[in-house]
Amino acid sequence: MAHSIRIDLEIPSASGLERNLAIHDLRDFAEELSLTLGELGSLPMEQADASVDHVIIGAIKTRNVRRCRAHVEKLNEKKYRLRVTITEQSSSKS
Repeated sequence: MAHSIRIDLEIPSASGLERNLAIHDLRDFAEELSLTLGELGSLPMEQADASVDHVIIGAIKTRNVRRCRAHVEKLNEKKYRLRVTITEQSSSKS
């Protein structure tokens, strides 16, 4: 079974500047995740650079789901402090 984690950013609806700053912060966060995930999962840099409101970490092995989620939460809490919703997803391979 393949797993993924979707990270949705809560985007401010106020001004264009606040929205653009939030998107920039998400991209910085996603880029760092892309570089630090290692064997925990896959987040292509192209996806990180193009993200607007969410990113998806894919190719997560079952045994790594909790560790991957913990890595995401720790990085966000320690450095970025973004308002995000983290959702674990699974899909069966045929």
